[in-house]
Amino acid sequence: MARKPSQASHSEMGGNEELNLSPIMALLVILIPMLLAMFNFFEVKVQAVAAPKLGTGKTSKTDPDKKPLNLTVLISKQGFLLKQQDELQDVAEKPIPKDTFEISTVENGAPVTKTVEDYDYPALYSRLRAKKQRYPDETTINIAAEMDIPWHVIARTIDAARIQLEESHFDGRERMQKYASSKPEMRTSKKDIDGDGTVTDKDQEPVPMFPRVVFVVAED
Repeated sequence: MARKPSQASHSEMGGNEELNLSPIMALLVILIPMLLAMFNFFEVKVQAVAAPKLGTGKTSKTDPDKKPLNLTVLISKQGFLLKQQDELQDVAEKPIPKDTFEISTVENGAPVTKTVEDYDYPALYSRLRAKKQRYPDETTINIAAEMDIPWHVIARTIDAARIQLEESHFDGRERMQKYASSKPEMRTSKKDIDGDGTVTDKDQEPVPMFPRVVFVVAED
């Protein structure tokens, strides 16, 4: 007796047989540990910042008459502008405009020196370092930027404010190269930095300058 076409095709395709999932499961067993291991090669660094708060800053409990520095860096298309508490400011801060710098790079395997226009991060750091020397107890800095300022400019501004470098001042036409190659100033840490289970003189950490960064909204 002849079978119906639908029955014949169903039988030939093995519709009643169960799928063999063993190869797929074996592949997943191999891939999952590999994916987990790959994530160990990536480091995510988080910059500690705080949201802006309403109201005036609180004065110190030990010295109620001491006013906060309220140091603020304003980032514009033209450069940087520093502001601080009016009562603590002797003279008006001069702007830090953009400048042209000679940088060394490699193109097609050969070293090349280029002249580029960029924000004057060395001058900003030098100015902030002087503020820190004058107000060593201050740890907070406010950063405000215009709406169209790229994030990499804000990030480099934060870098210039948070950590002290071995050099305290940069000037001259080669200051950008000196600033880029300068190393952080280190100190003995109270934490186990090297992970050997004990805290020794080998546990070193960068010396902070203004580690607490607060984003604020620039007002006209």
